[in-house]
Amino acid sequence: PASAAAALLDTIEPGMAAPLRDIRYVSTATVSLAYPSAAIRAPLEGFGLVIPQSEGRRINALTITSKKFAGRAPDGYTLIRVFAGGARTPETAELDDKALLAVVRDELRSILQIDAAPLWSRTYRWPNGHPQYAIGHSERVATVEARLPAGLLLAGSSYRGVGLPDCIQQAQLAASAALEQLRVPTLA
Repeated sequence: PASAAAALLDTIEPGMAAPLRDIRYVSTATVSLAYPSAAIRAPLEGFGLVIPQSEGRRINALTITSKKFAGRAPDGYTLIRVFAGGARTPETAELDDKALLAVVRDELRSILQIDAAPLWSRTYRWPNGHPQYAIGHSERVATVEARLPAGLLLAGSSYRGVGLPDCIQQAQLAASAALEQLRVPTLA
């Protein structure tokens, strides 16, 4: 995270630590629930949905995990993952597990017409784990990178994309840059 990079930079390039500390993070939570497929009365035509803020719901999105990824649930069962918290509904991510599950079940009752209790559920939390890119973020990151000492590279969700593919690409680019910096010129 940018805060960890800032702590490291404090010792070698203090002026670059402050812009990284300015990157704001929010907490998120997911709740995964398993149901018999027959318990879901609304048709599941896609892989999930992102809920617009204008809906005023207490969850942000949901994925029908068993449709999106084969083999995640046995035939006749459905696995759903619900996303809560973040910048839109930070208070939801702060609820205890029991209260969060109640909110999620209430929302699923309304959206997917699921009245049954889940066969099981699991809650996962990422406190301050989701960076928020404010206006000027790309410029901030470029300025910091341009002033880093040779051999020091940044990669991760704090900088140029929060998704796993973005982070993998950043890691590959950083590894390539590190290898290039280590190459010793050959003498002719």
